[in-house]
Amino acid sequence: MTAPARPDGTADQASTPDGTADQASTPDAPVVEEAPAPDAPVVEEIRTRLADWLAEAVLTPAADASAPLRDLGVDSLDLIRTARRIEAAFGVQVHLRELFAPELTTARLAELVAERAARRATADSAPPGAAHGPVVLTPSQEQAWEEQSGDRGHWNQAMLFTTRRGLDAGLFAEAVRRLVAGHASLRLVVEARPARRPRQLVAAMVPDGPPGAALGAVLDTVDVSELADADLSAAVSLRSAVEQRSLDPQAGPVVRFVRFDAGPARPGRLLIVVHQLAFDMVSWSILLADLEELYTALGAGRWDVWCAEGTPYTGWAEALAAHARTPEAEAEAEWWTEVALTPATVPLDHAAADPRAANTAGTAATHCEEFPADLTARLRTVARTHPGDLVLHALGEVLADWLDEPAVRVDILRHGREETVGGTHLARTTGWFTTTVPVRLDLAHGTPSERLARTVDHLRALPGGGVGYGALARHGRPRISAALRSAPPSDVSFDFEGDDADTLPLGTLLPEVAPEPVGDITAPHWTRPHLLEVIATTDDGTLRVEWWYSTALHDAATVRELAARHRAALTALVDAGADLGVPATRSR
Repeated sequence: MTAPARPDGTADQASTPDGTADQASTPDAPVVEEAPAPDAPVVEEIRTRLADWLAEAVLTPAADASAPLRDLGVDSLDLIRTARRIEAAFGVQVHLRELFAPELTTARLAELVAERAARRATADSAPPGAAHGPVVLTPSQEQAWEEQSGDRGHWNQAMLFTTRRGLDAGLFAEAVRRLVAGHASLRLVVEARPARRPRQLVAAMVPDGPPGAALGAVLDTVDVSELADADLSAAVSLRSAVEQRSLDPQAGPVVRFVRFDAGPARPGRLLIVVHQLAFDMVSWSILLADLEELYTALGAGRWDVWCAEGTPYTGWAEALAAHARTPEAEAEAEWWTEVALTPATVPLDHAAADPRAANTAGTAATHCEEFPADLTARLRTVARTHPGDLVLHALGEVLADWLDEPAVRVDILRHGREETVGGTHLARTTGWFTTTVPVRLDLAHGTPSERLARTVDHLRALPGGGVGYGALARHGRPRISAALRSAPPSDVSFDFEGDDADTLPLGTLLPEVAPEPVGDITAPHWTRPHLLEVIATTDDGTLRVEWWYSTALHDAATVRELAARHRAALTALVDAGADLGVPATRSR
């Protein structure tokens, strides 16, 4: 199967804002040549770079840099980025489970990387652009597919960037071709089967010849060079909004790159739209870093460069399904069953025969609480507890009071890249790994410190990073799967995104995030997975907590009251400070 073509079968052509094509063509790519193996880096070089990377991630004040990594308070997402940087810089793979080894220091990690770099050999892998599948959907994919009853095409992630002046259109098209060929999730196709579970496969992409012909509908160019700046922004915004409806997970494509050519003297724009079934937030860093590296290498005449991920996304789906039938996963069933029995249904202001069906994107509204900068700073050091744990615990206190229950269940969002499953390597893999994990917040009795300790202990004890819950519920043995799926879904979700300001590796190709809006990334009929979604960020040193809700189910006054009570509960926790005496958690 080749990558989906446009309805008229044409290759990538430039088009004007009104959609008419011009006749600009994309040059053929030169023949790919084998690259000589690079010299192995020395330990001191590696240690210096590791120290710089890890210094950006250390949460614990005045941390001893020579201590084991797990004692530095480093977030697991930062370790994923470190593993990705190691592979990009030195060509070797380090698994997350290795980075969390009890005695692994920066010095020992440098030695490990140097040893692997010295004996590095070309691994057997599928060639760029190879087809794969069909295989099962991941638990997150399958649940989302079932929740949506209408058109599933308009449910995306999207970002708009400025592009460098004088961008070479031919090199850019070739870079995009190699990017898409190197990442299986960008070529996903969902196979919907009547009365049977859907499956996913990876469409093939031709790795040679004209890139425009291989990419088809994946890449488009819009000529805005004749427009004034104000008109350019309006045209970009309009086209970006239209592009949100251009994806089709069943026929393809699941990704669109739309380049707005503003001429040689002005920065252009690049819109990237990816269907949610194929992508998550961590994937943006991988995609942008690879695109920058590919374009730069091609510009330098290095036609041997291809991006290569570790375990492809479809390989992860297979590994996760197989994991559900292992003794290790099945040993978690009792834990997840107990959690699933915890109350998780919130009161409604407006009765609905089917609250989930009424909970659409078209009815969504939000309330945001912004906390003082000094509270945000103290939040990072309170009782050496991860800031997200404190925000979540305060949410649990509010929900327990609202529901009048001694314990409540909340779905938390985790990155889901758990390399302990099937020996996978995921630091350079794009896809939708984000997993929803139910947690039980026990708030029945005890002092504030004791209640917080129970929350932290529960989060620390989550088996296998939480991916086992979805695996067992979707791919486990019938008895286990039925027990987990029979529980009422959680009405509330929580996501602590922290400070993501520095997570996008912008470079010379895409220098900045563009100011124009990209339009609505979800269709109005899209079913939201939770009635209340609480999202906390700490961008710019300021904690912000957003409360997303449906106006068809809850009044704004109710949500404002919940947010105010959460603010008071969190402020009280921070004011208590060191008296809480809870040790820090190390992984998110």
